[in-house]
Amino acid sequence: MPVEKPNTSSWFVEHREATEVAHSRSGTRVQALHQEQGLSHALTVDGGVEHTWEVLVDGTLPVHGVPGDLRTGARELLDPTPVLETTAALATEVTRRLVDTARAAGATHLDVLLREVERRTLCFDDGRAVRQDSRHAILEVKTFHTTDSGVLDAWRATAFPDLNHLHAALPTLESLVDGLARELRESSPGIPCPTGMFPIVFPPGAASACFFHEVCGHPLEGDVVARGGSYLARRLGQRVAGPWLSVSDDPTDGHGALGFQWDDEGHAAQSVPLLNKGVVGSPMLDARSARLLGHIPNGHGRRVGFRHPPLPRMAHTRVEPHEGHLESVLAGVPHGLLVQHLTPRHMDLLSGDFSFYIVEAREVRDGRVGQRVSPGILAGNGLEALASIDAVGADSRNLFATRGCRKLDHGALPVSFGQPAVRFRGLTVRPWR
Repeated sequence: MPVEKPNTSSWFVEHREATEVAHSRSGTRVQALHQEQGLSHALTVDGGVEHTWEVLVDGTLPVHGVPGDLRTGARELLDPTPVLETTAALATEVTRRLVDTARAAGATHLDVLLREVERRTLCFDDGRAVRQDSRHAILEVKTFHTTDSGVLDAWRATAFPDLNHLHAALPTLESLVDGLARELRESSPGIPCPTGMFPIVFPPGAASACFFHEVCGHPLEGDVVARGGSYLARRLGQRVAGPWLSVSDDPTDGHGALGFQWDDEGHAAQSVPLLNKGVVGSPMLDARSARLLGHIPNGHGRRVGFRHPPLPRMAHTRVEPHEGHLESVLAGVPHGLLVQHLTPRHMDLLSGDFSFYIVEAREVRDGRVGQRVSPGILAGNGLEALASIDAVGADSRNLFATRGCRKLDHGALPVSFGQPAVRFRGLTVRPWR
């Protein structure tokens, strides 16, 4: 088995700025601009890696131990002058208008989280320096509607290259909030979630796409594959689903917002086929897992920040479009659920067993979408679930998961999903308890 190359050294420099505006029932909170700069050093010795890091004050690198070429390349990156403009007034205006829109549409309340991040990084390894600048603004809204039986809510998120682009799209965002509030009101008061095995449909661009992130993505991260801890790693090159199902993870597909061209080790970001026409494809690799598996890195080495070493992690997990649209996919459902929002509950990477909380779903009868249902649990096994997918539409849309993806103790990273309509012949739905 390949081993770590001894006595190699790599450096990572990061400059990060962030602003945030949040609105809740208690009012609007504006977080002041937060700026941080840091340096990380990784030294590979005797098959292991020693990581050290330090916060940089006023953009100043340590006097000793830093290569001269790195010092030169980091000078502009570490300029402490804030890049993010004072945008609190603009963000507050966006928040106010969305809250007013929700109120006019009959919502009980609207929570808003608006965050803008600017990040500059420099990777330095064996004299090779890779600089990357990125910026994004993420908007998260959650609308609430009160009924006689309780409070219902619905959540959506989207991302833009910066706050100015987000502000320019405000009419579209107002339409989104208006439609969300009206749909929630019109599908209320809701009915009890049915239990048993039913056809399940995920609509395009819905938060149900986290299913593929959990069931296909995490099992094919390089470190998981290298330690033999994945039910899909044992089936590389084998068919597990119909030829209409292809799933990839493509860090470059961020629609100008969350995408990146280089990972946090300076390797070119590449689209990785997790499932290729139903056949288990390739793992997502950072440098270390690539060496252990005898491959080359494919641009999935990501860091939460300079305090953390890179790990193989997802970026944009996408179900590739096939044919048809939501209406045609629903047409084949006599009685089932349209699941719009799932959150992970349990995922056993070794066996493939999973369960998700059904946060938002509507009943389907004879191909028509009906009332909202109460929360439930979606459960099954990854191999059985993937094999039961019998329709994948062409109507793909993106969703940005603002809460991010967590792994080990490394904290959350922004990730996104892309998905057309997807139908399962049957998955098990259980009561929420």
